[in-house]
Amino acid sequence: MALGLLSILLVFGVLHTQYAKPMVSYALEKVLDIRVTSEAFHYHYPNQITFENARFEIAEQPPIEVAALSVWLAGHLSTQQPLTVQELLIDGTILNGKEPLPLGLIQRWQIQNLAIDHVDYSDNELIINDLRLQVKGLVAGDSLMSSQGEIQLQASQLNYHGSALHDVLLDGLFAEDSSKLYGVSFTWNGANISTQAQKLERGWSLVNTTINRLTLEHTHLNDPWFSLFQKYVNHINSLDILNSSLNYNGSKITNISASIEGVELDRPLWSQQQAYLSIDADQIVWQGFEFIEPTIELYASKDQIQIADLDTQLEQGRVQVSGVLTPNTVKLDKVNIDGIKFIQESGDASLLTLFDDINADDIKTITIDNATFNRSQWIQLASKPFWQITGFNMEANDLVLKKNYQWGLWQGKATASANSASIDKVLANQIIIETESKQGKWQLNRLFVPFDQGYLTANAELDFAAPSQPLRVSANAFSLPVQLTQYLSSPSALGFTGAADIELEMNALIADKHAFSQTVSGALSASFHNTEAITEHAQAPFSVDITPLKLTADRGRVELMPFKIVSEHLNGETKQSIDLSSQPLEALNIELTEPCESNYKLHMLTGEITETPIESCQ
Repeated sequence: MALGLLSILLVFGVLHTQYAKPMVSYALEKVLDIRVTSEAFHYHYPNQITFENARFEIAEQPPIEVAALSVWLAGHLSTQQPLTVQELLIDGTILNGKEPLPLGLIQRWQIQNLAIDHVDYSDNELIINDLRLQVKGLVAGDSLMSSQGEIQLQASQLNYHGSALHDVLLDGLFAEDSSKLYGVSFTWNGANISTQAQKLERGWSLVNTTINRLTLEHTHLNDPWFSLFQKYVNHINSLDILNSSLNYNGSKITNISASIEGVELDRPLWSQQQAYLSIDADQIVWQGFEFIEPTIELYASKDQIQIADLDTQLEQGRVQVSGVLTPNTVKLDKVNIDGIKFIQESGDASLLTLFDDINADDIKTITIDNATFNRSQWIQLASKPFWQITGFNMEANDLVLKKNYQWGLWQGKATASANSASIDKVLANQIIIETESKQGKWQLNRLFVPFDQGYLTANAELDFAAPSQPLRVSANAFSLPVQLTQYLSSPSALGFTGAADIELEMNALIADKHAFSQTVSGALSASFHNTEAITEHAQAPFSVDITPLKLTADRGRVELMPFKIVSEHLNGETKQSIDLSSQPLEALNIELTEPCESNYKLHMLTGEITETPIESCQ
């Protein structure tokens, strides 16, 4: 080292002579093993050396050609310390290799400050165009990621595995335990992105990040820069997204503005410490539905998500929701639905599709403090029988809809009405329902369904809290449309029309099927008038006479009084008794015959009809 330093001192002695250039080249080759050829050489007192249009050849390194290279040596030279370069400036070159600079040589020369100007770099992964770089207090590591120093970077383009960042600016400090980015800005996929960042124990945290005018497709999630983001960034301190659009697997958000704070990206939403999310958008398309001008504000912490506000226009109406969610509970403060008019046609998603991603079996408790429905409508034209509910209104308070994983109205009070409801050709107007529950004791105080020429009324009681769950039902109907019975089961080849007057009283324990079959008691009576039947073999409906139906039940033993259906085309009669403790509901039936066509079995307790074609006719 002393001999090398002596050589350099001799060089300094002739720097202002004609021997300067060859002496410097000789010293660099002998002392530092660097072979230099240059068009021009300049020395500036006291310690600056500049090479113009120079070529540097270093052992085991690709040659470097530069428009200009300037070196500022340390202010004092000593035989006791290695050669120190106070500052190195590289201007105008093209670099190739695994690293933009030979870090081993930088370590050996102890370069304190590094400047790069108008440099292009490329390797198998990265291309940098028009790089400008300044590093102060440089401590070179084994790689760029492990090097330290205060850095300022500017580049017209960074291209990583074919994906480009444009107009890149970076100002930061890279240190072993306290790396910081004071400011970073660039454009990616047409979006303007700026941020600050800080390195934490488990990765980088983004601070004061702004993303403006981003258009993000689901294919962008495979972008190489996005992969680097996922690898190194695991926390968002504060992020604002402005005027952006997202499209992912059929879901779309248009013109979104969002604020995100305190989100740990490597943890699920339920495991956040203190996260905040606010979203405004022109439109969100999800599960086939368009949410217009939605706003969402929520807070996430350990095992809890607070929905401070969810407000959106949906299907010509408005939805407002607030409340708290945990992994197995739903506690909503309010659910307001106003003016929704939903028409479900063939191929369209149902409103229930919105809840497909929710596993209701995992939810232990569902409560709603206040729920209102105003002027809502649902028309189902996707499959027969078509049905609709229009002018639906409801007021409900203090609802407990699920308790200990069991559905029911455990607590609360609700009043509902509908201007009209229809299924196929059966129409009802001005329907009213009043119900309440206290500590699991549910009551249907009133059900009133007016039809064109008749009505249905009912009341009921059910004790959800009792282990046996006793149920009582009382119902009366005048001129109830008989065709409603055909909607109790799957469509069949036999149908009835007409009207029926009905009285029903029933008591049972319904905790399970076994309890019901041994306890059901009560009576059902019905008289029929203006009845007709239709089969797939008949060219038109035909009149039938149906005798009054009388059915009694006593602790699971069900008895059907003599019952007949008589017509020119269809006949049958029965008188039966069954014990539900040993026989299924389908055991109580009446067999009907359509001569030379089919035999039908009408199950009296389920409404299901099965058909058996007649093979031969005599």
